[in-house]
Amino acid sequence: MFNRREFMKRTGDGMILLGGLSFLPSCGGIKRADLAEEIGSAEPLKGLGREEMEILHLASLAPSGHNTQPWTVKVVEPGHWVIGSEEKRWLPAVDPENRELFLSIGAFLENLLIAAGSFGYRAGMEILARNPKDREIANLRLKKGKMEPFPLEKMRKRRTVRSNLLPGEIKGEDLKFVTRHELRPFLSMPLSGGHSFYFPQNSPQGKYLREGTVEANRKQAFRHPAQEELANWIRWSNRDAENHRNGLTPESMEIGGFAGWYVRNFYDRHSVLSKSFHDQTVDLAAKQAKSGAGWLVVTSPDSSIPTLLEYGRVFENMLLKIRERKIAVHPMTQMLEEEPWKKQTAKELGLTGEVQWILRIGYLKSYPDPVSLRMPVSRFVQGS
Repeated sequence: MFNRREFMKRTGDGMILLGGLSFLPSCGGIKRADLAEEIGSAEPLKGLGREEMEILHLASLAPSGHNTQPWTVKVVEPGHWVIGSEEKRWLPAVDPENRELFLSIGAFLENLLIAAGSFGYRAGMEILARNPKDREIANLRLKKGKMEPFPLEKMRKRRTVRSNLLPGEIKGEDLKFVTRHELRPFLSMPLSGGHSFYFPQNSPQGKYLREGTVEANRKQAFRHPAQEELANWIRWSNRDAENHRNGLTPESMEIGGFAGWYVRNFYDRHSVLSKSFHDQTVDLAAKQAKSGAGWLVVTSPDSSIPTLLEYGRVFENMLLKIRERKIAVHPMTQMLEEEPWKKQTAKELGLTGEVQWILRIGYLKSYPDPVSLRMPVSRFVQGS
């Protein structure tokens, strides 16, 4: 056996991180299926029945930045919940105004609403948050009502795909299908007038988004607070992944095979802060930005709290559809997190309103199963 330094000399940091050896067989990284929560056998929580626990588990399959899973649920009484967020799971370095956090909570609410309807519950909600730092976000009440069936397997199968997006342009009928949002009544207002815009890779807008994404990644990769924050959310080892059940694992970052084995056993948070890791991050972003059919940009009229929750729902609504058309969307958010792009992007693209999502989009030959971990319901539910 040789030590880490000797191994690095023989293989090279970049080859490991970028999956240069990923053609080798998988070496035992933990995936979601390995830690699947068995609701039927879980200890019941005060104020929650089996159906409510299943609803909350399905809600928690929503996406979030760095997979922080920032949501909390306070059970006031049976059927009366306060949806909030946990400050320890905020991302102040890349999301100082909690814009992305509220989008994530909106995606959580979309899953919750759909799952509740499938179990025969009707939901009513009042928004509590008045500023981005409020931890209590929404007051929610469930009442028995008409059952609204939904294929819940779509929630269980949803995943973010970063690799192997094909270059062929998105067909018009597929684009119309994934961007048509039919949200169930929930908030007190109808869907506000946002839009989705598709820019092929070879269009001037596609070039702007491709180049801007790489440069914004470069700036963020060398911004120390952002990298410190990222380092705190990568679960390199299987032990950390199993203990936390959140954050980014090698599997969710699509580092497979021997490369995955290596980073699980030799990388730690200090590796993320090294110059070589920063360089590799930018190289990987450049490789990703060039692949796929192009970009999908989603705008909204404003970034108020109700709008952000609404557009989190819009995003999740899209994600629950795309698998059946073998389409992947990969959020690449750095242009919305770094100056000067976050103030200039809408204008440069000729769009009105505010950009909420920049998504790399493309077809896949086959859709992989989800691997990102999820915390058990007991970790984000609080008693009254």
